[in-house]
Amino acid sequence: MPIFEYKCNDCEKVFEILQLPGRNREKRCACGSANLTKLISAPFLPSSVGKPANDTSCAGCDGAAANACPGANACGAPGACCGNPVP
Repeated sequence: MPIFEYKCNDCEKVFEILQLPGRNREKRCACGSANLTKLISAPFLPSSVGKPANDTSCAGCDGAAANACPGANACGAPGACCGNPVP
């Protein structure tokens, strides 16, 4: 979805605006100001990104599975099993 984050330079409020193609309306803050700065937002990545759907080599980093994964402190890194590259 084309959702963009802006910061009002007058009241310092940060907010999001849904901008659909063909609907170019003037962007304004709730305070009424059009003095805005477009922010760069981090993309949303689900925790399953980079891991094959059928990969069961590391079920998680707690309990017995953590013992099998030596780098448990980096649990959940995309494309990794408890922080270690998947073989």
